[in-house]
Formats: sequence, C-alpha cells, structure tokens
Amino acid sequence: MFTTAQWQRIKSGFRGPEDFYPLKHVSHREWGRGFTLPDSALLGINIDAPKEGERTAFSITNLVHATDSNGVQGILADQCLKKANIKQIGEDLKVLFSWWSVQVNQEEIEMKRKDRRDTVGKRLRQTTKEDSDQDLESLLDSLVGQYISSPAFLEKSNYGNFKFTYNVNDLIDEYKKSVCKGKEPEFSVLGTFKYDCEMMHTVAVHPPAVKLFEKCPPLPSEVISREGTKWIWKPESTGSEIRVLRKDGDGKWRVADCYPDSRRWDFVSFAFYLPDEKPEFPVPLECKHLTVCEMEWSQRFRPPYTYMSRPEAEEFYRSLCCPDKDL
Repeated sequence: MFTTAQWQRIKSGFRGPEDFYPLKHVSHREWGRGFTLPDSALLGINIDAPKEGERTAFSITNLVHATDSNGVQGILADQCLKKANIKQIGEDLKVLFSWWSVQVNQEEIEMKRKDRRDTVGKRLRQTTKEDSDQDLESLLDSLVGQYISSPAFLEKSNYGNFKFTYNVNDLIDEYKKSVCKGKEPEFSVLGTFKYDCEMMHTVAVHPPAVKLFEKCPPLPSEVISREGTKWIWKPESTGSEIRVLRKDGDGKWRVADCYPDSRRWDFVSFAFYLPDEKPEFPVPLECKHLTVCEMEWSQRFRPPYTYMSRPEAEEFYRSLCCPDKDL
C-alpha cells in the first residue's frame, strides 16, 4: 500500500506544506522539534507536568462534516453526501474518502477545563506559596487559558460556514449498510497528517479484507479507542498557544508568552473509504443535521472564496431550510 515507512511531503498549498506519516498516530515528541509541544511539556511550566503518556480523555458522540455554501446546496439537493474527496496517502497513491471530524460535547469541555484549572491551581499555589500576596487567580486565568482552546474544541470551522452533524455510531451504521453491504466495517490507523499548526490523526473506516489497508494497524491507538459503541479520544496538544510561568527579577511571578508563542494542536478525522467503482456514501443528510457556524478568520480567503459573514450564512440557511419562517 504505502511506499515509505517514514514521513513524506504530500503537497504544499494555501495552508502550507502537508506531510504524512503512514500507519501510525504519531505523537508530538516523535515527530520532532518546533511547535510540537504536548500539554504535558509546555516550556517553563513545571507545575503542570503529568506523567509521560498521560492525556486528557474526551468521549466522542458526534462527527461533523464542514462545508461551504456550494457544498451544502449540493448535499441538500441530493439529500445525502455523494461526493468524495481524493487524498494522497503515498507516492502515486490517491484514494477516495468521505471526511468527518470528531466533535466534543461542550458540557464535557467545560468539565475538563474545570478539572485542568483545579490541578494547575493546586500546583501553582505550591510553587508560589512564599508569595501569598500575589493575585494567584489572575496568574491562573492566564496560565490555564491555553488548554482545551484549540480549533478542535471551538464551534468555528476551517472549511466553511456550515456543519452537518451525525452521531458517530449512526454514521457507521449507514456506512455498514451502504458501502459494506451489511458486513461490519473495520477501523484502522491510516496515519498522521502534519500542517503548519495542526496534526491530524486519521482513522480509516473501510469494508473488511480491503487489500489497500492490509498494512494498517487496527484500532485502538494511543490517540483513539473504541469499546463497544463508546469512542474515546485522547489528544496530546489541546491548545494552539504557549504561555509560561516565570519569576521576574523583582521576585514576582508572571505568565508570559514565549517565542515561538504558538504550537501545533491535534485532532482526529474519520476517513470513510469509498471504492473507486462506487465512490458514494449515501448517508441521509437533511436540514435537521445542518447548523451555521463562523469560519476561522485565517481561512476566510482560501479558494474557492465562499466565505460568508454569520448573518449572510444564516440568511442562506433560511433560504434553503425554512424559506417561510424566521430563523
């Protein structure tokens, strides 16, 4: 299947270079230096150093497919997602996939943020115990704001103003019926894609005994696992900023940016394999699955230039889904 056992440059484009490491969900430490710090190794934050391999776990109930105005029109017209995206995963090897990303429940995000704040706060008080006159709450606010704050946990999208949301197990059932012809799909570690500010760990969903994926390790990986119908995601880097705790020459503690002050964040995508002879995934998609979202500012001027403001996107949604009603 793959023509290399190490990472390879897939392409360079609007979003910068795209590198691919096949057959493995690569950790930030393994990939190399520069912008690849995990939560557990932020520079200067000795008060927040979990054991090696310790990660925050999030349960996954939904997957999302983000698209632009052109995409949403086509999907609603067909009442399903027919078109696949071609992805290069090796030299001269391009494969059709339907791409979906994990979505974390906002209530769970807030719960995990609280847990992180409690842990960091305890260690902060231990570290600064001789400086009780300082505003520790202000230090804590500045320090913990970088955790669980990456685009993977935001409602914004890099790919358009519209999101189709589907329960992960319902989506797998639809794939089982339509593409696997009733057989149980398999879940394999396709590999890791690296961008300037992102690392995407990819799960290949495919029918059994597809030769293309015979070298791919089956799940679980350190990043994502499945127990029955329960999916667990354990990201290593949950933020896109680096802020560190330092002590000034006057003996006062402060939280400051460092150089570089940004780092890669990671997320998981499910790549549903679509055979060349029938490159469709006829999962039912209707207005009840659709929501409007903001588009990430840095991606608004990427081709095909279909960015909409929030009011424009909401008006477009009304024209498609409820032309006779107010949103």
